[in-house]
Amino acid sequence: MEVPEASLAAPSAPPEERSLSPFARVIAIFTNPNRAWDGLATRSQWWFPLIVMALLGVGLTAALYQRAVLPTITEQWEKMVEDGKMTQDQLDKAEQRMSGPAGIAFSAIPQVIAWPAIMLFLAAGVSFAVSFMVGTKLRFRHALEVVTWSSLIQLPEQVIGAVLAWSRETMRGIHLGLGILVPQAEPPEKWQVGVASFLDAFGPFEIWALAVVIIGAATLAGAPRKPVAWVIIGLFLSLRIVLAVVGAIFSPGG
Repeated sequence: MEVPEASLAAPSAPPEERSLSPFARVIAIFTNPNRAWDGLATRSQWWFPLIVMALLGVGLTAALYQRAVLPTITEQWEKMVEDGKMTQDQLDKAEQRMSGPAGIAFSAIPQVIAWPAIMLFLAAGVSFAVSFMVGTKLRFRHALEVVTWSSLIQLPEQVIGAVLAWSRETMRGIHLGLGILVPQAEPPEKWQVGVASFLDAFGPFEIWALAVVIIGAATLAGAPRKPVAWVIIGLFLSLRIVLAVVGAIFSPGG
């Protein structure tokens, strides 16, 4: 019996997942986050948003250094002089040392180190939380894609915050969330710092970024979006509580 020709043909390969260029993915993160993850299951691009955000941090720190960063640092030193923890001579030497290029480098270089460390920590938390709590495995590399690309939502937030810092000539009291509702003493008390820090989690950019993380984690894990949302929101709130407590403890306020 003659075998039909169609049965002899090699099985067709599954269609390859559409991928996006880094610049097209940036646009998708802001305009179509449901499709922003196309191709990331098989192709790494986490390095692109990581570099963008690290360079943004360095650039904004350098731009604001003389205008807002150094005055804020100097204000803290003057408070230490008043409290007897520092002499005026020490303040003058420190201010002279920090006023030049070395001071800018001292403030900007940690951005290159801190931001990748934060992204790695967040990726580990998201990967563990989704895999353990939802029961659908989310690889660490995929979680890293999620947190780094979602961090681009903070780009306009960083720019707006920098504009406010420039206009006010200080890095203190910059709030783009509900933290602006907390009354501030001068200097602010520890509880005010902690509460304001936590309430800032409920700002438009923070909530927007959280939604993008949920979409990305559910997409790359292949999990239902609702349980992923509950897990990510719980992780987010827990982290913000910890940061608020730590910020309050180490605040120089009374």
